[in-house]
Amino acid sequence: MSQNFQSLSVVEIAEICGVARSTVSYWIAKKSLPARRSGKKHTVFVDDLVLFLKSEGQAIPQGLLEHVGGIYAQPFRPLKRCWEYWANDPHGTKCQHCGVLTRQICECFTVKDNQNDQRPINCHECQYFGEYYGPRVAFIHQIDKPVAVYKGLYLWSGNQAWADLSGVDVHELIGVGIEEIIHPDSLKMFISYDKRRQQGDPTVPDRYQVFLSDNRGRKIKVYLSISPLIRPSGTWLAVAERTEPKS
Repeated sequence: MSQNFQSLSVVEIAEICGVARSTVSYWIAKKSLPARRSGKKHTVFVDDLVLFLKSEGQAIPQGLLEHVGGIYAQPFRPLKRCWEYWANDPHGTKCQHCGVLTRQICECFTVKDNQNDQRPINCHECQYFGEYYGPRVAFIHQIDKPVAVYKGLYLWSGNQAWADLSGVDVHELIGVGIEEIIHPDSLKMFISYDKRRQQGDPTVPDRYQVFLSDNRGRKIKVYLSISPLIRPSGTWLAVAERTEPKS
């Protein structure tokens, strides 16, 4: 049974999927796409449309992922590793020599500075990153405070406020190691807290004072609040509150 009872009209489906209305009507007529009649018109539950597109091997349109307040916050298609994604692309010939494949690293952007990295383009311009990872953390760019998402001591992304705080381009935050963000005077404490937090230690504070580093290596005293994210799995949200005015 469909869990999402919000429905779409034929016109809305055609617009979201980028097809003609007659195409959507055909999907319904051949009973591939479950629909119900509302007056003289057909409507389709969002869940049923997603399942239909999945069964047809079609990508879930971003417009559908964002529809009705972002109910579908993540793509439904199975996550591909970067070497699987590029397999049918000319770039795929380089994957066998890439450290991401040989080390079986899931988040390729976390090794962007590795000498054996064969990425075709910067992460923020990468089609693969844009399809599989960017949408998962896009919500942080709607937050005014300095916010970053990290996992395994690597940033997945940071918003403009965090970029301004650290003095780096916002796009350069993707894949940055935590040692480049946390000042050496606070790094040991941060790593210890992170390890204990992952182990479920309830005594680890959710908010504590820490020193960040800017692009010149200077200390920035902030209160850092850490909270887990349900999705993407295993990631953490870090919110910084500056304790002193910027000099």
